[in-house]
Amino acid sequence: MEKLKSLVSGLLFLLIISTGCKKGPEQSATVVISQDYKEVSYGTHTRNKLDIYLPSQRDTKTPVILLVHGGAWFEGDKSDFTELAKHWRDKGYAAATMNYRFTNTPEKNIHPAQVNDIAKAIEFIGTKSAAWRISADKFALQGASAGGHLSLLYTYKYDTGNKIKAVISLAGPTDLTAIGGAGPAGEAQARALVALIGTTFQDNPAAYAEASPITHVSAGSKPTLLFHGKRDFVVPYQQATELKNRLAQFGAVHKLVLYEDTGHELINLNNKAEGLAECESWLKLYLK
Repeated sequence: MEKLKSLVSGLLFLLIISTGCKKGPEQSATVVISQDYKEVSYGTHTRNKLDIYLPSQRDTKTPVILLVHGGAWFEGDKSDFTELAKHWRDKGYAAATMNYRFTNTPEKNIHPAQVNDIAKAIEFIGTKSAAWRISADKFALQGASAGGHLSLLYTYKYDTGNKIKAVISLAGPTDLTAIGGAGPAGEAQARALVALIGTTFQDNPAAYAEASPITHVSAGSKPTLLFHGKRDFVVPYQQATELKNRLAQFGAVHKLVLYEDTGHELINLNNKAEGLAECESWLKLYLK
């Protein structure tokens, strides 16, 4: 009987010791899996929605790439960049696609409504840093066409919190004064700009200059990667070369990739792999 009591006591002692040695929840290794969240509201307007794609093994130092769709400021959707967002997620970045308020609606959402929406999206994502385990202040902007314009303009003029570390533009307009004053050759583009600015170039050229990324280039402009096709008849490739020249004048870090036989639909099967490699190299250098 005494031997049985000793045996039971010994087993209880070992159980207590082994339990005490186990790690608590705060000590155990956390396995972080990739997660996607769709139709997240970052503001009060119906267009203030984003999708975010979170990589596995992320933490609060994981950078964020915010993707801004094109569509002449009055159409398009965040889903245009879903494939690219998933690509960046699989490369270890957090990637968000966003909608913004359109022009050509009864609300007349003229500039700077769209860049204000970018500011809201960035601020909102920052508030989710701890919950989503991503950085609150390491962002890159990447946009196409009108989204390229908005990405460049926000980075050069509106990034007062210094959160944008790099910007990538795919065929984005850079000098609205040249487009707005192009005459009959650019009637469709001029109409889109009237809806964006709220007036014609002839009536208010200063407003067009203010909304042009090229106006706000400085020595402190963030590293800028530009892509453009020489056969682009929607946004002439000279828009990219002029911005390149201005960035060079100020000594700002930049690179322009021109495609000889490509139009406004810039990324295609022939250059997709090359373009993604250029972007990835740029982000590795500057988004950290």
